Amino acid sequence: MKEEISKKIKKMLIILDIIFVIFISFTFLLKSKITSILYPLCVSFLMLISFYSIVFLGYRKNKRNKYKDKMNNKFILFSIIYLVIIYIIGNATSYVNNTSIINGVYLILLMILMEITRYIVLSKCTLKSNQQYIFTFILILFDIFILSNIYLNNMNSITELFTIIVTAIIKNIILSYTTTKYGFYPCFTYYFVSTVMPLSAPIYPNLGSYLNLVFFIMYSALLAYNITQPIHKNEEEKNEKYNKGFGYYAERLLLIFVIFIIFLVSGNFKYSLSAVASDSMYPELKRGDAIILEKADEENIDRLEKGMIVAFYQDEQVITHRILSIDEEDGIEYITTKGDNNTTKDVTKKKKDDIIGIVKFKIPYLGYPSVEISDIKNK
Repeated sequence: MKEEISKKIKKMLIILDIIFVIFISFTFLLKSKITSILYPLCVSFLMLISFYSIVFLGYRKNKRNKYKDKMNNKFILFSIIYLVIIYIIGNATSYVNNTSIINGVYLILLMILMEITRYIVLSKCTLKSNQQYIFTFILILFDIFILSNIYLNNMNSITELFTIIVTAIIKNIILSYTTTKYGFYPCFTYYFVSTVMPLSAPIYPNLGSYLNLVFFIMYSALLAYNITQPIHKNEEEKNEKYNKGFGYYAERLLLIFVIFIIFLVSGNFKYSLSAVASDSMYPELKRGDAIILEKADEENIDRLEKGMIVAFYQDEQVITHRILSIDEEDGIEYITTKGDNNTTKDVTKKKKDDIIGIVKFKIPYLGYPSVEISDIKNK
């Protein structure tokens, strides 16, 4: 009898998946033409889906206990801290003004219906069926193609696309894991902060795609750490197995890497890490690349030659340009530099003592956080 019910539920879950995919596909194709009714349409669709889920899958009451209440309070606390931080940083940049209050109402309804549906569906899934992964993937597609600003005939920048995709993946993985372990109440808080507020809050910080993603990952990582902690004895046993597995060693390697980066950034060693803030050396070095500098000292300063890329201070900023020539005047060697992407050479000639480092190699995109924060500071 149990096997028969299991097959029936599996069939209903597959039908639900197909309905969701069809809705996402057709709505995305017509998205540019139905922008004004997109949210009401999504709410209406989710009302039908919720009704379908309750009738054909059944509703298991979301019972509360001390563990769930404690986690719900943590979600609220961390969310408040996250919002306070980004609004403070918003004072240094700018704010987005969302004028439509009615959109906020629709998004709140969408949030409630979405998370109740997620809870019902995932409570019926088993690890062996893989249905929970399929449904979570479908909800990721819903976020990317329906709720984001991606349109069929309007290409977003690579940074925007990357931010949208990564945010959708992180958000739905955390929501799915949370609802299976703690119910949907903490999910309301996380969904409200990650989706409802950015799209409908009257005033919301405009930090740019990259910084928004960085802070969102930090906020989500803090929540992920808390929701994955064991709360029962059987989970503690799983945690002990984890401490002997791949994840345990992966975390330690990541910690070593972070410590290594901190040492490089400190500038107290022979090699240091710096970020490229402009495209003056494009295509050799791009804005946002990180470069490893070997400190210019007595050992290597005499090895400077034409073609090397060096770093020096100019107007209290670190500039990275290529050596154009080294000329001797009155017994003193002067270095002429130029950015590969600049039309003219640098006006000021440098002495060898002005060189602070020699570029050894680059790490693409690693310097973006430093560059973005510097831009905010300059604004």
